[in-house]
Amino acid sequence: MPQRVIYRVGVPASSRRDTWATYVQAARERVGMTKTELARRLGVDRATIARWETGANRPEDADMVARFAHLFGLDVDEALAAAGLRPTARPPARPVKEPALDPDLVLLARRLADPKVSAAEKATIRATLQYLANLPEEPPGRRRRTG
Repeated sequence: MPQRVIYRVGVPASSRRDTWATYVQAARERVGMTKTELARRLGVDRATIARWETGANRPEDADMVARFAHLFGLDVDEALAAAGLRPTARPPARPVKEPALDPDLVLLARRLADPKVSAAEKATIRATLQYLANLPEEPPGRRRRTG
């Protein structure tokens, strides 16, 4: 069963060229996710995440890296290169700077990652985001009437 993309995270360009350690930490911190929550979502021990972020270890399994990339909506090839599993891959010559996430989206991502938030509230947040994501785009030049 394919993993659903939970977050669409922009990892800073400098982290793309750095090690797996900075790549993981940048992605995780960008959405306010704890090491424990990341470990739970990937099905690994929390100590594994801690070792990844200190640079003491990195995944040897490309499937694990792909699951990580899909979780955060990152490019799989880029994640594999950061993990050292694509040694011939080079970072883009001109990395595109991702726009910062809207603070409200960061807050919602934190609520979704917070183990104290009820399952019902998380379901409501996800349903609302899915509804908004599927709204049809307005044709150019047409404005909605307000008031």
